[in-house]
Amino acid sequence: MKKRLPHLLTAVRFPLALCLLAAPMPRCFLTLYLFCGLTDLLDGFLARRLGVCSVFGAALDSAADLAVTAALVWRLWPMAAPGPWLTAWVLAVAALRLFAALAAWLRFGHFGFLHTWSSKTAGVLLWLYPFFLMLAQLRWPLICVLAAASVSALEELAIQCRAVRWEPDRRSLWDMPGQRAPGQEKRV
Repeated sequence: MKKRLPHLLTAVRFPLALCLLAAPMPRCFLTLYLFCGLTDLLDGFLARRLGVCSVFGAALDSAADLAVTAALVWRLWPMAAPGPWLTAWVLAVAALRLFAALAAWLRFGHFGFLHTWSSKTAGVLLWLYPFFLMLAQLRWPLICVLAAASVSALEELAIQCRAVRWEPDRRSLWDMPGQRAPGQEKRV
């Protein structure tokens, strides 16, 4: 049971994403969203700690992140009211991410997203955005999220085009295969 805990924590984000679609704003929504973020942090930490990291776990995590992000966009889009140029920017970042995932699928047979440092940075900023929007009615942090997401998406596309094999845990474009720190081995 202990070895399945990371997968269970990841999987719980799928029903939580559905709950986000109907949760009353802002208290219930932010509470559920906070729980989604905690499970996202804990699943990878526990997988590494328990020695159960896997390609399946990385793919499940990416799919759960996508589900929560889709629920987030659906619920917050009307509140954020991004306007045409920010909407175009969001769509461009989404297209770059999709192209990177398609490149991975065509080249390596894996449709997924990388866990680079820039991706994690963009993810943290995206995770903070609803709190800025709902609690402080600030809209400008969306520009910070999009800037970080743009860098991350471009880096991921470059990695997928240059890589010689599928590496979901590659840290950056400059992270050369075989130069991982202890504990950062490739998932099996």
